[in-house]
Amino acid sequence: MASGIGGRPGLRTTRSPASLGGRTDIVKRADFGRACLRWTAITGALGGSLVCSPAWGGPASAPTTANKPHPREKTLLKRQWGVEVMGVRLAGAGYMLEFRYRVLDDEKAQTLFERRTKPVLVHERTGAELAVPRPPKTGPLRTSNPPIEDRTYWMFFANPGRLVKSGEKVSVVIGEFRADGLVVE
Repeated sequence: MASGIGGRPGLRTTRSPASLGGRTDIVKRADFGRACLRWTAITGALGGSLVCSPAWGGPASAPTTANKPHPREKTLLKRQWGVEVMGVRLAGAGYMLEFRYRVLDDEKAQTLFERRTKPVLVHERTGAELAVPRPPKTGPLRTSNPPIEDRTYWMFFANPGRLVKSGEKVSVVIGEFRADGLVVE
């Protein structure tokens, strides 16, 4: 439905709701989300379907300003644990959740990297505890090597049945470390 114009990645073509007769309009990336919403309403009424890609600025990639944790909570994590939480995102077609964090102080962050500590992601709505998968050939999907300052680290949590959806709140617990109220992107 959408394609690039003349090799320019910032512009896409899409059918405008007013152009059901076949006319094509150029829509900038920022306007694509609004166009996508209009098309969703029109194609839903006509029995069709449309997929909006988050990479083009559709509704899935709109920045969420509501439900953000208090700024002091982030300061506490930085001061006590030496890490800055970057966020939790859906990955693997929604069957995985990726938790990313940046190490600011490698000595304080050492407890997050202990192999015997089992990280858990808690879904706040249901109370379900999701674990880090442990495939036999690769081992746990998390970093357990010694931390290095100013590096970003990750860990994946299983999301069976796509229980956790985008926009919902979760908590990440690694031993005594706890990051509450993280909104899934």
